[in-house]
Amino acid sequence: MSFIQRMLVLDDDVSFSQATCGWLRAIGMEAQVAANCAQARQAVADGEFDAAMIDIGLPDGCGLDLLSEPGFASLRRTIIVSGDQALASSLDHVLPGARCLGKPFTPASLQAALMPARADAADDELLGHSPLMREARREIDDVARLPVSVLLVGESGTGKELAARRLHRASGRRGRFVAFNGAALSPELLASQLFGHLKGSFTGANERRIGLAEAADGGTLFIDELGDMPEPVQVALLRFLETRDVVPVGATRGRRVDVRVVSATHRPPRQAMREGRIRTDLYFRLAGYEIRMPALRERREDVPPIAERMLAQMNDSSGLLKAFGPGAFDAVARHAWPGNVRELRQHVQRAYVRSRGLVYLPPPLEDERHGAFVAPIRRMVEVEREAILAALDACGGDRAKAAHRLGISLRTIYNKLASYRTSGHVAGKTP
Repeated sequence: MSFIQRMLVLDDDVSFSQATCGWLRAIGMEAQVAANCAQARQAVADGEFDAAMIDIGLPDGCGLDLLSEPGFASLRRTIIVSGDQALASSLDHVLPGARCLGKPFTPASLQAALMPARADAADDELLGHSPLMREARREIDDVARLPVSVLLVGESGTGKELAARRLHRASGRRGRFVAFNGAALSPELLASQLFGHLKGSFTGANERRIGLAEAADGGTLFIDELGDMPEPVQVALLRFLETRDVVPVGATRGRRVDVRVVSATHRPPRQAMREGRIRTDLYFRLAGYEIRMPALRERREDVPPIAERMLAQMNDSSGLLKAFGPGAFDAVARHAWPGNVRELRQHVQRAYVRSRGLVYLPPPLEDERHGAFVAPIRRMVEVEREAILAALDACGGDRAKAAHRLGISLRTIYNKLASYRTSGHVAGKTP
């Protein structure tokens, strides 16, 4: 379900917890039950959850007390439930970031609480539960508060800027996150771009301008595409890293800034140094700790949750409620994703625009440069027909149940069956 994959259900009502977990698992989520606060704390300590459903009245305390604890405060979604409908309604306005539901509630209400709001959809997240992505997130969080520079290494589209933003958030630094592309800095305007200038310091300097380094004071300066940075820019950056002094163009004195530097490159650093693309002295200044961001082909199990998040964002923007159909990812199961997450986004967008309800990722074109192999894939209409007929068979021919199971309307079921009979794919007459 969207960007939430694992949920902890905390409630001392066993039948309620089991029913809720059953529904969550039916829509593809992982769910775990806890009957009291102690069990919940232990579950969060032992596992990685995206969300928690928390009852207020529990045998060993109040569920609301958990919200301020680190393991729960970092969750992407918290849903508070109460048997008192009025209390749940009032809490909805006083608990920032939490959703509140009164019991009993319908699956539709729970689904609405799980869907990302517009602000949630825009959050920067490193999604995925593969071992490689878990390890990358763990390294980021471990080094975030340490006073060392960090170098992020990975192919284009692997989420290096998202990783840098996560580092900044977890660092506790109160200043801004300022990002710039090292290859885009002009050597001619370098000093002004990095360190700013005073009014009248050169022709066209009509007002004082703060440079990138000063704008990041107290925060994080993110330098992308380090391996493509011109030599003069590398020299100026090295000088700044040694002194941390910002001297605007036209000024005679500078001031020291407190900046945490995070950099990134899509080129293997040591190869880039051998080729003269990265200065060795600059590398050792920037690579206090090096983190490798894995390519998408190395963690194919993360494709569905990332695509689900993208689909949720598109639904949120368009006001529609499209969903991936059964076997939606079969056509891309063996694709190498040379463009990584950016390529996946383009693929999901194309499928979303072309769909009329259920979304299926079409087979990607073979990329000869990367040797991507794609097996022959059935047409999308054939996959859709098999999914509908399989759902009808599983529901004993009950069209209403099949429609609910697939997440489409009953009218769509009737229309599809009529078209299948007309084309000779299904025997019989339309009821």
